[in-house]
Amino acid sequence: MAVDREARYAALLLEWNRRLNLTGARTAEDLAPHLRDARGLLEVSWERIARVLDVGSGGGLPAIPLALALPGVSFTLLDANRRKAAFLEHVAGELAMDNVTVLSGRAEELARQPAHREAFDRVISRAAARPAVLLELALPFVRVGGDLLAVVGEVEAGPLEPAARLLGAEPPWIERTRDGRPLLRTRKKQATPPDLPRRAGAMKRPLA
Repeated sequence: MAVDREARYAALLLEWNRRLNLTGARTAEDLAPHLRDARGLLEVSWERIARVLDVGSGGGLPAIPLALALPGVSFTLLDANRRKAAFLEHVAGELAMDNVTVLSGRAEELARQPAHREAFDRVISRAAARPAVLLELALPFVRVGGDLLAVVGEVEAGPLEPAARLLGAEPPWIERTRDGRPLLRTRKKQATPPDLPRRAGAMKRPLA
């Protein structure tokens, strides 16, 4: 059952977290709201979603609980930290998750590779970067017609509209889960210009 495998994932995450900084959660009680946040993304429609990328996957949230719940969807988990990527590979192997692939590298570099650029129906993320930077990191991976779905803190969507427009997306909006957690959403309506995303250092300056 997916619930049993999620419990095994949580145990692995807490075990590895003693050696790696995978999450701020130190106990099962600490971890519970993070798992609940991940499951909250299931409240959004997953119809016609076949390929998903998790940017800045870290300890595997939200992607691992989603991949367990949606075995027919292919999930790619991306993290720049090789040790975190090794943990994700261990989890995928331990839980026999055939629908999970792990990538180690910087999003702003991998987004320029033809194999990954505009190749995903949906990009997800949880606290990988501040919202304006997340748009620039994530949207180049989203196919035209696909979307971005990110767990965020309290944020206003309006100021993000100029950056989203430059990246080929519709004006972002905030949607809330039943628990009240804000989700940042936007849809891709045209291809991202080839000069985006910018290099890491340039992202310190606002895109728009």
